[in-house]
Amino acid sequence: MSTERSVKLGRKMIPPAFIITHHWAVKVGNFWYELGGVEGSSMSSASLSSKDNSNDNKVNRSSGSSAQSGAGSLGGEIVGVTTKTDEEIDVWIELWKEDNPKYRLIDRNCQNFAYELIGWLTDGVFKCDHLPHIPTEARRTRDNYDNLFHGFAIAEDGNAIATISVAEGRKQVPIGGITMETGQLTLQAVAGPGLGLFVDAKVVELAYDVGNVFGVHGGLNYNTGIGVRNGNLEGHVLGFGGKIGADGIEVNTPYVGVHACSIM
Repeated sequence: MSTERSVKLGRKMIPPAFIITHHWAVKVGNFWYELGGVEGSSMSSASLSSKDNSNDNKVNRSSGSSAQSGAGSLGGEIVGVTTKTDEEIDVWIELWKEDNPKYRLIDRNCQNFAYELIGWLTDGVFKCDHLPHIPTEARRTRDNYDNLFHGFAIAEDGNAIATISVAEGRKQVPIGGITMETGQLTLQAVAGPGLGLFVDAKVVELAYDVGNVFGVHGGLNYNTGIGVRNGNLEGHVLGFGGKIGADGIEVNTPYVGVHACSIM
């Protein structure tokens, strides 16, 4: 029987376009996986931001508190759990590289790799507040997840999270991404990295995001909690509040909210 392990998303800003450009990495167990420097290159910020269509994709695996690139330096955020083995992950990566041999900044980049890996690892059952930009021609079935009555729970490294959702759907559109959630409840206690207690309670929410630049959501929520998690200082009482930090600035009410200028 396979052991259940956490799946984490780590992010890092890529200079100079730090307001809109992020590098993503995924951690499973002791290992980080990321679409890194192209074949034969180093894992530097310069190589991450200077790829073009002539470059062959290379997936780097590393261990430690953060990925080889530095993504996840804040510990990474738990987005789900998986029973996939390291060997199965290696096979999936090779198949992904066969399907995506060349790096393309717009639709075959590190964020797309990480998002597809998370989806496969968790069989589409994951909690991720970030969506990569994937244009129309790059949309595929495995990029779209719809789940009814799903959730997960795990505790490790000072972070305990339990989440359940009655229904959820994520869809990529030509510019940005759309997320729909109904009946979603998340309980989270953080004691490192970060510190705080959080209850995310959404009756219904429809959100639209344009990459890391801007997002808006509407619905009904009673989110309550205060503390630092995922690189953000946040506080909410029955839906009123906001946060600032790695995900930029966000202002919320129980019915509508906006955020902009993510920096991590």
